Amino acid sequence: MRLALLAIPAVRSALSLEIGREIEYHETLPSSQDRARELAATGAGPSVVIANVQSAGQGTRGRSWHSPAGSSLLASWLFRPAPAEPGLFALLAGVAVVRALEHLGMRDASLKWPNDVEAGQKKVAGALAHATTDAEGGSLVLGIGVNVHQRLDDFPAELRASATSLALVGHTVDRLSLFVDLTRELDRVAIPAERSAALAEWRRRSTVLGREVEVTREGRPVVRGVARDIADDGALLIGSERVIVGDVRALR
Repeated sequence: MRLALLAIPAVRSALSLEIGREIEYHETLPSSQDRARELAATGAGPSVVIANVQSAGQGTRGRSWHSPAGSSLLASWLFRPAPAEPGLFALLAGVAVVRALEHLGMRDASLKWPNDVEAGQKKVAGALAHATTDAEGGSLVLGIGVNVHQRLDDFPAELRASATSLALVGHTVDRLSLFVDLTRELDRVAIPAERSAALAEWRRRSTVLGREVEVTREGRPVVRGVARDIADDGALLIGSERVIVGDVRALR
């Protein structure tokens, strides 16, 4: 089934019942993350905003998310109450992505701290989380972008060495099927009792644990050493250091 079928109210309504969330579909939207945060501010319950194309997609630390029309899965899920702190849940979302991809036949995706999914050592998906607090447990908006159909020349020149798509690594994936499977896996990792298993899977699929790495912030090195584990709150443990924020790269 094509993602654009969500523009049909009857299809959208039926799928909303199936996944237990209100679905808001946009052919074009500046940012699904911004729209989901608007819904959160109005007190909306569990829902998801999905766009065929974004004109101002967001990545981590203010970066842009490039997505030609019809090439990516671009969605933001609203959780109420918030299932975890934003940093931890963005990391757990990576596990949800690799599990959803495995359902669709891609079994070799890996995870890079803190919130990237990789295929062939290149980024294929990423997550961004934002939480608010209130007397009822607050809310969390989780945005995910998955590169699905892009060709190499769809990426800006500066990203071609570090980004890829499911198509480029040999997987033909239907975006609507991926959306449904991913929603189910996100709801699964949101369950506290599932967290230990999700963190264990993150460790198994990690590209950095056990390797010497360097963490930078705003382009400047801040920590260097062997990445030995992740803490239960999602922090990267390098030697005696706990790293909460930064860009990590393996040195060898």
